[in-house]
Amino acid sequence: MLQLVKRSISGLVYAVVVMLAVFNPPYGPIFLALFFGGTAILEWLQFDRKTNISRPAALMMGLFILIVYRFSGSFDLSNNNLQFSELLMAILLASLVLSEAFSKNEQSLPRLFKNVFGLVYVALPLCLLIKLPFFKGVSEPWLLAGVFILIWASDTFAYLTGKYFGKNKLAPEISPNKTWEGLLGGVVATLLFASLANYFVGIMPILAWLGLALVVIVFGSIGDLLESAVKRFYKIKDSGKFMPGHGGILDRIDSLLLATPMAYFYIKAIENYC
Repeated sequence: MLQLVKRSISGLVYAVVVMLAVFNPPYGPIFLALFFGGTAILEWLQFDRKTNISRPAALMMGLFILIVYRFSGSFDLSNNNLQFSELLMAILLASLVLSEAFSKNEQSLPRLFKNVFGLVYVALPLCLLIKLPFFKGVSEPWLLAGVFILIWASDTFAYLTGKYFGKNKLAPEISPNKTWEGLLGGVVATLLFASLANYFVGIMPILAWLGLALVVIVFGSIGDLLESAVKRFYKIKDSGKFMPGHGGILDRIDSLLLATPMAYFYIKAIENYC
């Protein structure tokens, strides 16, 4: 019971901070992307407890900040600024590669793959998170808020349904606590919240919201299982201790990292038909 209370309080604080940022565009979503990304990269690097994270952390953080700056679309960049940021990105990426290429550590190649994959895994979704709250060229903060709410509905009700009614394991070799009953509870809740979003917010027709809910359910669940598989490989329970009852930021945004790019591409695909 105490664990559930702790989880609920930290989740509520997290939700309030996210909503405050979402409804203060354009810099609120940029803050979210940088905060999520910076913290997630540090947690990702520490999955391998034997890794000295100081140098790759500095290079990856610099690269991530530049990627957000260059590709978010939230800054009016001159040609000179674009060229300078691209040059810096190339230098930092080359430094990251060369620092491992000339390392005498026999784990340098696997570590390089892990670092580069981690950068792509975090940076691409969070750049698209900044671009997501636009529908037909108009800023719609409720669209980004809706994606967050659908993810939370899926995660929360899957957790609660699985905890109290779960019997049949979904993927025991990857995440032994996840059940088919929990997945079903998450699906029902997410579709319900999508219907409520259509009723109270609009922006898109009901079928478009339900389609978005399905995208979030499918790819959010895959994202959750992907991070669980990575943690299982490294034999760790949580990515960090940032959020009491939830673990680290990477634990909190694992669904978001796969659901966001797919939600973005889904919205862009349907906006001309709505």
